[in-house]
Amino acid sequence: WRWAVDADAWRPEGAAGGAEFELLLCLLPEGPEREGVRSLPEWRQKKLALLGRLLMMRASACALGLSDYSSLAIGRTYGKKPFLKAPLPESLPNFNFNVSHDGHWVVLASDPLRLVGVDVSATQRDRGDREDDSFLDDLQGLILQHEQDRIRQEHSVRERYAIFQRIWSAKEAVTKAVGEGVDFGLGRIAVWLDGAEQSAATVPEGIANWFGFMATEAESDPVELAELKTSAVAAEASASQPRTVVEIDSWLRPDWELTQQELPGKHWVTVALGPIEEASDWYGEFVATLRLRGIDEEVRRRRDSEQPSRFDVIRVPSLVPPVAAEAYAELHRRPDPAVQVVG
Repeated sequence: WRWAVDADAWRPEGAAGGAEFELLLCLLPEGPEREGVRSLPEWRQKKLALLGRLLMMRASACALGLSDYSSLAIGRTYGKKPFLKAPLPESLPNFNFNVSHDGHWVVLASDPLRLVGVDVSATQRDRGDREDDSFLDDLQGLILQHEQDRIRQEHSVRERYAIFQRIWSAKEAVTKAVGEGVDFGLGRIAVWLDGAEQSAATVPEGIANWFGFMATEAESDPVELAELKTSAVAAEASASQPRTVVEIDSWLRPDWELTQQELPGKHWVTVALGPIEEASDWYGEFVATLRLRGIDEEVRRRRDSEQPSRFDVIRVPSLVPPVAAEAYAELHRRPDPAVQVVG
């Protein structure tokens, strides 16, 4: 599943102290997930955290065919990747998911067979930051030189930041899929954007050398080398849903599939899918839920001809399970002409 909720469009009466927020919060099983929302100091943080947790519950309930969330147990890796701890869906042997929020949007991506990570990146304006190029100086060491060069190709601050959003969300999505988050090391991941950006001229020389070509040979047969470089990093893409290619520790990783989509409001979201064997889990509980191994190559082969899934924008009422639907609807039937409820 690929779901996105516009957090700014949801304005429950009474905010965190209102009946609607409390009803939705109580849909979460008692324990760390519910208390984690309550403990946050600011209303916006509470709202984003609740929506993210409800997305996780909805995905888990759908995977299991359940009509409520009461029996679901959510765990987290040492790197804070959430996962369904119990019960496990028998027909989805490697079911896992990831959530992200930034700016207007809260998003979830899940997969039944491969590791999945997701990250959404908002504009500087939506983050409350000054619109300038200072982000490049602030992130030295995390944004590699070729990535900085690609960003600087754009003509305006907003265009440059949009390229940064794509690069940054790609790095984050990979680290979140693995389960380590930023502890993985964002500087270990090199991102190459597709389309016009991913020309032969911008591909690192090391990739070509790996395939047996030295710099002197590149000069003697530039056409052949350009074809090799292009094929080495080629990824199917369209203008509406571009893809990216990544290296990890200087190794080209075609087994990591990254897809990107621009959400309304100039937010960019990246979904990263990778081999389950690369899950990082100090506690061992997440890895124990991944029950079918050695299938990554076959899964990628079968999905090769499929179009990447796009995000469905869903409203808050869609996060309410059937058993609580009537109680939720009752809140909205209470007559109060001064209050406009946006779902």
